[in-house]
Amino acid sequence: MTSELFIVAVTISIPTLEEFLDKSAAERIDWVNSSEGLTAGIRGRLELFLSFARPRTCLPGMLAFCLSIKMLGLSIDLDVLIGFAITFLYSAVANLFNGYSDVAEDNENLPARLYLLGLYGRRRLLRSAYAVCLLMLALAALVGPIFLGMTAICVVIAHQYSLPPFRVKARPILSIALFALDVAFPFLMAPAVSKHGPAVLGNWPFILMAVYLFAWFAAKGLVKNLPDYYGDRNAGLVTSATLSRTRLRAAIVAAAGTIVVYSGPLFLVASGQFAEKYLLTLLWFPIVCVQCARMILRDDSQSANNMLRADMVVSTGYLSTWILLVDPSVSSVSIVIGSLIIIFLMDALKLDTRRKKDVA
Repeated sequence: MTSELFIVAVTISIPTLEEFLDKSAAERIDWVNSSEGLTAGIRGRLELFLSFARPRTCLPGMLAFCLSIKMLGLSIDLDVLIGFAITFLYSAVANLFNGYSDVAEDNENLPARLYLLGLYGRRRLLRSAYAVCLLMLALAALVGPIFLGMTAICVVIAHQYSLPPFRVKARPILSIALFALDVAFPFLMAPAVSKHGPAVLGNWPFILMAVYLFAWFAAKGLVKNLPDYYGDRNAGLVTSATLSRTRLRAAIVAAAGTIVVYSGPLFLVASGQFAEKYLLTLLWFPIVCVQCARMILRDDSQSANNMLRADMVVSTGYLSTWILLVDPSVSSVSIVIGSLIIIFLMDALKLDTRRKKDVA
């Protein structure tokens, strides 16, 4: 039998990346909007889907959920495993909606991402995002009504961060708060996986950690907007970074916020609610200071994006350290190792839409 089932004859001319980049900004956007998807074969589409889902950026929310599970002393059962999947997909679906919506911004900052969007198909990406939302809700229904309701909130947050009617990312202050929920909300979801969930009111370590994670990832939001400073200004997008008159000032604000939140363990231990062993998380502080220096001293796009990629490794390592200090068990070590494997595997396979080679 011939390979007719696997080969699709493409009658539309597919430009190379170089030819795409040679087009004017308006021509690039027109090409992307008119494309229904030009990649044939399941493997090619899967690779593009994973590139837009960006698995290496989906770990902090899942690890925050894991940290909450460990702090509450819950055993890992099927419901908890579903929770891991949903909190991972929460970030993935937010990335998919963002890839669909940010055509003008990506045309300025990451035109190579726009090219990949044309290959996958912009409308196909939106359909894929909604399919992931349905999967999340179906999985959550297996856990229970409270967890299903919280998962529905995740879907709404992921959708409205990038898309109308609210498109919160266009509101710089509110967008940072919503971005911070990418980690804080999964942490709060953990009690809902237990039919007789542990009481968290009055559980001060739990409450303080939830507040701290919100502040910690809000600072991360200041950092993630920095590499796109010039492109966002050109595109007329107001972000936490472009609120500053200069890129240097935005970098100083992001660096200051980062230094404050990574010194947070000092205050948590000083509160009397956390043991002194948690000061070991400060081992990440010198690395973070180096990251902050990179933000301020180097303002080219390549360096800024390299810093952002490295920052995800730091964030993953930092949360992993908290998990191991709370519960140095085989399950904790397995989760940490699995997270690191995801990062390095995605980097090795170059399954991301913010790759080194794509940044001008």
